Amino acid sequence: MAKTQTLSFPIRLPDAMQAEALRMLSAINQMITDLWPDLDLFAAERTGIAWKQVEKHLLRRSGHGSRQERCEMEQAGRILRAQATRKQVFQTILPLLSEGLIRPAEGKRPARKDYQAIKAQVRVLGASMEDADSFMAMTNVVEQACNVYLQTGVFPTTYEDMQPVPVQEVGQLTFAGDDGMQAGQTYRARVHVAHFCEVTTRTEQTRATLGLKLRAPDQTGMWVWGEWSHEIPLPETVVHCLAQGAQTQAPTLRELRSEDGSRVAVLDLILEVPAVYVSPLEQEQRVLGWDWGVRSLITVSVLEKRDQDKPYHQVSRPVFLDTGGIDGRQARLLIASKPVGTAMFCWSSTPGRCMLNSRFPCLPIALVGKSGSAHTKHASKPAGKSMNGGIANSRTWPLIC
Repeated sequence: MAKTQTLSFPIRLPDAMQAEALRMLSAINQMITDLWPDLDLFAAERTGIAWKQVEKHLLRRSGHGSRQERCEMEQAGRILRAQATRKQVFQTILPLLSEGLIRPAEGKRPARKDYQAIKAQVRVLGASMEDADSFMAMTNVVEQACNVYLQTGVFPTTYEDMQPVPVQEVGQLTFAGDDGMQAGQTYRARVHVAHFCEVTTRTEQTRATLGLKLRAPDQTGMWVWGEWSHEIPLPETVVHCLAQGAQTQAPTLRELRSEDGSRVAVLDLILEVPAVYVSPLEQEQRVLGWDWGVRSLITVSVLEKRDQDKPYHQVSRPVFLDTGGIDGRQARLLIASKPVGTAMFCWSSTPGRCMLNSRFPCLPIALVGKSGSAHTKHASKPAGKSMNGGIANSRTWPLIC
């Protein structure tokens, strides 16, 4: 069986659907609040679909309908499972928490975290772990605990002392608990692909559009089916993936909130696409090198091998993702299946080996789990399966080019 990867493409909903879509994103926080005292249950029971686990322990239902509730429980279950995992990490790093991780105040400069001490302590604790994800998770939780110390003067002794109830500040709802695009009871969707010939250039082209219909509360609170949207044009990247045999998976509805407080609903169209294979590193002429930083979260640069006997030479100016360094307040960053300190290449000099962008290499990253928040915009979450058996393992890959 060919390997696949799951990609997510945000599609802005038409203005006519914005109000009903935003009204759907309001019931999940109550479920999370009710189940937060039982967080340990979500660490012990991790098999099966998330909504089934929530359903066993939830005492109060939303009354929004069977499939709508399943979608809400699926979203709540994913958040609680992720927080239960972080709680297990907290138990692991609890012995590290001491004032040795804090630099005392110096003159007008306030007390602050000692990044070097944190990295050294985590590296010793995780010496037996070769997984870069584990190192980043422990570092992230340690720094979150240090943030609590800087605010209160004491380190937390339990995870709940450090982490408030992770309610969603920005609404998000997966449709993985429904019966699929054709038979769904919370949404219906159809992707239409059309082939045509451009008259002026006489070239064959392909276009794809999305039609969407939602079951949402109206202005009086009654749940009703809305009208089908007009055909929403899909970007060329989606058209290309569909042409390569991509399969649609359960989408996700979420909101984007601007600095001025305005809200916009988008639908993450999730496609399972064939994995792109790359040749061994030794055969590559150009690679994209990256490194973690203390001041900047990540630094990337294009490297080129000019001689077989010499290492790679830098051929581009470095690009900095400057979010304040690896910090517990920042989103945890994972590189797809690559250990820390290795080069990651997305573009080959071999003809026909270009991936996604033929001009410059692109670095796919996943922003996963922000300390003190629920589900961030760019996230990689295990999503279980939809009711029709389709895998809904959502990944969003922003590109640094």
